[in-house]
Amino acid sequence: MNTFDAIVIGSGLGGLSCAATLSKAGKKVLVLEQHSLIGGCATCFERKGMKVDAGLHELDWGNPKTDMKHLIFKKLGLDKKIQIVKLPSVWTIKTQKETLTIPHGIENVKSVLKAKFPNEAKGIDTYFRKIKFQAFLARRFPWDMGWVEFFFAPLSTLVFFLKNMITNDSVGKVLDSCIHDDRLKKILNANISYYHHDPYAFIWSFHAVPQKHYYDEGVYIKGGSQSLSDALTQIITEAGGQVRANCEVSAILTQDQTAVGVVYRDKKTHQQISLKASKIIANCDPAIVYSSLLDSYIDTRADTEITKDFSITTSLVSAYLIFDKNLSVLYPDMDYNTFIYDEAMLTSSFKDTKISDAPIEKRPLAFINYSKIDNGLSDSDDRYLAVVAVYSYFEEWDNLEKAEYREKKRQLLEAIQARLEEMFAGINNHCIHAELATPKTIARYIKTRKGTPYGYDQDIEGFIGRERFKSKSVKNLYFASAFGAPGGGFTGAILAGYRTAHKILDPYMYPKRIGVIVLVCVVIGWVIGILMGS
Repeated sequence: MNTFDAIVIGSGLGGLSCAATLSKAGKKVLVLEQHSLIGGCATCFERKGMKVDAGLHELDWGNPKTDMKHLIFKKLGLDKKIQIVKLPSVWTIKTQKETLTIPHGIENVKSVLKAKFPNEAKGIDTYFRKIKFQAFLARRFPWDMGWVEFFFAPLSTLVFFLKNMITNDSVGKVLDSCIHDDRLKKILNANISYYHHDPYAFIWSFHAVPQKHYYDEGVYIKGGSQSLSDALTQIITEAGGQVRANCEVSAILTQDQTAVGVVYRDKKTHQQISLKASKIIANCDPAIVYSSLLDSYIDTRADTEITKDFSITTSLVSAYLIFDKNLSVLYPDMDYNTFIYDEAMLTSSFKDTKISDAPIEKRPLAFINYSKIDNGLSDSDDRYLAVVAVYSYFEEWDNLEKAEYREKKRQLLEAIQARLEEMFAGINNHCIHAELATPKTIARYIKTRKGTPYGYDQDIEGFIGRERFKSKSVKNLYFASAFGAPGGGFTGAILAGYRTAHKILDPYMYPKRIGVIVLVCVVIGWVIGILMGS
């Protein structure tokens, strides 16, 4: 009863997607979550009689030929358990002087941008060709490729991944190579605050792939990100697995450098419970595993030496706002997602102006108007949600006295609302609730270093820039989170968990496939040799 095939520590999307994949394959899986809510950042909490989405603004939903989420959702049965709501546009970029709406469909986007920047037509074509190619490279994991596609992958795919890793091109470098206008560069990189703060450190592929998928189509999950986490939980339990909240893991049990189980505390009963498992999968910050969950005598340098210099500087401030009027009725031209920029910042030097250099109250805002769609967050006709997200980093909020911290939050919330008022006159007259979450809030909630929901900064191309899926120090210890490949965000975490599960289920996939291909080539060569000899 107390032995499992796999125990997953943490119920973020990486842990849930890993557990769901293993459960669907017939494995006995247990997910342990220290919080009362399942889902990590993919959760909803209640305020003023409605659900507030803690993390999901919009999900990139690309062409099924290049966006593997379609395949994963179908394989897990997730596509039948959630309702996808299409957004009206990619997003709108708004300053004191201009409003520019980016439509769905790459050809439509190109037309809008060429009309506004006619001298950049050639560069626009080049940029979109480049992001489409990067999305093609990331279209499938090898085990989801057909035999012919896998056979030609070294020439069609792997060689270009190798080139990415060698050159480690940044977004800034690639944009500089094809675009001259600084304003256009910033428009093409308007949502950098979702991923990073410096386009000349931010790797090209992690910009290109989701950006291409956003241009294909942006969507929301009806009922909020909690619906996604609940659906994954249902998949796990329907397959015989378990998901337990309020269960904080305090130790990973080991024997001869092999993970064999965990000890956790049930926060409701205060019991200490030990469980055995063949595989232990950490969805939490890997630093927690190495510093707190493993015995101190275990030498983990084979793992920690690789990632010790990886930077963690990307987090955010979120302002959760509830209104008593439908914003889409009050402001018919208001988009679902509006990036609000100061005109001076949008026209400044692309190379010399980083969003992190600006005072936090002047940084670009991502303003999400959930009332623009059938969001499923409230049954009431007098409760409407909006969220503002602003790039931030932990050090801006650390080492403050409680009073200083509260006052800084108050001042920033006031500044955010003042900027909204500047763009949408009268909007604050209808705000009935406002609260602010900072990187310190995130650190307390999901227990990641520096309050990052994204894992390590995306500064190094390829798998070498992320946490390994498997520990080199401890046998049968695995990782599935935003700290692993391919990286942060909802899509990155889902893919990371799915990848780790397949590595566990079929660790010899590469040798087996390559062996079959070599055998086929030998047989074909033998037959050709006989025919030519005769």
